[in-house]
Amino acid sequence: MKFATVFGAGGEVKGYKEGVELGRFLAKKGYVVKCGGYGGFMEAVSKGVKEAKGEVIGVIFLNTKGNPYLSKEIFVKDIFERLKLLIQDSELFVVLEGRLGTLTELFLVWALEEKYDPKGRKIALIGESYKDLKGALKELNRLEIFKSVDEFKRAFR
Repeated sequence: MKFATVFGAGGEVKGYKEGVELGRFLAKKGYVVKCGGYGGFMEAVSKGVKEAKGEVIGVIFLNTKGNPYLSKEIFVKDIFERLKLLIQDSELFVVLEGRLGTLTELFLVWALEEKYDPKGRKIALIGESYKDLKGALKELNRLEIFKSVDEFKRAFR
């Protein structure tokens, strides 16, 4: 079984349809998709996975409810356990546009891959907001930046 983890904004998002398209694509490629399990891009990706008859796992906090498209919910007590489960066993990380939480997830995965636990997993950033990141940061060995889900899909055929 191969896992892909998707990070992205949890609130109202531009590009919801692209998130659905990404979920469909990952499911068709045979990935079990993990995400934070709430709204926004997490919901969009979950919807796409479900439409493609794939499996999507939401890692959510105790006493909360995930989005309606999840195949499975895993409940956690804190952010550290949540991040561990989202990162564990994944071979691909896709980071859609987001805010501070999304950037925290990106930098944690990146730091683990580059410095502490190099497994050669891919990290793909999708969105216009990431275009200047490559010039600002010198250690982008494993990060690939794509303007859109379509560009990402063409690269992973």
